[in-house]
Amino acid sequence: MGTRSITSPKISIRVSGTIKNTLGDDAVTQVAHPACTINPTLTDGVGAAQCNRAWQRKTTTIAKNAQETIDLYDFANIDIGAGAGLDGLGQALALEEIVCLVIFNENAVTAAGILEVLPANSQGWTPIGSHTVATGGALRGQGGLVKFQPAEAGFEVTDGSSHRITLRAVSGDVSVSIYILARHDDNESSSSSSSNSSSSSLSASSSSQSTSESSSSSSQSTSSSNSSSSLSSASSQS
Repeated sequence: MGTRSITSPKISIRVSGTIKNTLGDDAVTQVAHPACTINPTLTDGVGAAQCNRAWQRKTTTIAKNAQETIDLYDFANIDIGAGAGLDGLGQALALEEIVCLVIFNENAVTAAGILEVLPANSQGWTPIGSHTVATGGALRGQGGLVKFQPAEAGFEVTDGSSHRITLRAVSGDVSVSIYILARHDDNESSSSSSSNSSSSSLSASSSSQSTSESSSSSSQSTSSSNSSSSLSSASSQS
């Protein structure tokens, strides 16, 4: 039986700018503000500063006034290319802790579509918070939401009570991408054999790898595959 793992997981966020003041004699004073670089060290595993699961879905369109509900525990009914509820390697997912979550509105800055992100009404994932037009927190074109928690507890996902988020398109269609690094404490092994890497435009990236070995009287085989996809969105309840 093979062991699924993450190779070189990484979160990297940089915010920078320079404030300038041009004086009357054309002299310029300036200071580098903000100057923020966040780059926590992550490794494979299930403890603090570790992760062992990854998932992404890129540029999926949610039609104006429509919404979809995503189950962050097992991604039921969502097929990113390898089968419903499976990751990019075709293996079942069950996430217990989110280490990093990126949700990005891929629309142009001037596009009409606005993305609302909030806990679903039923079994909503409360750590996401409510980001709606009404609260002023909705994501317009090129807007993104990033949450990361490398500590051992991460952002807890509890199947059956706190695991579902709703994405809603307001004022126009929205193209949305989602990227996740996470952990599963009790299910590190798998029987699939392949490798995959994925990265986000907001610099939350991972490379996940799984290997398996089998033997018979005459042969031994090893196979590898890569997949990173964007597919359909599943409509559900808010």
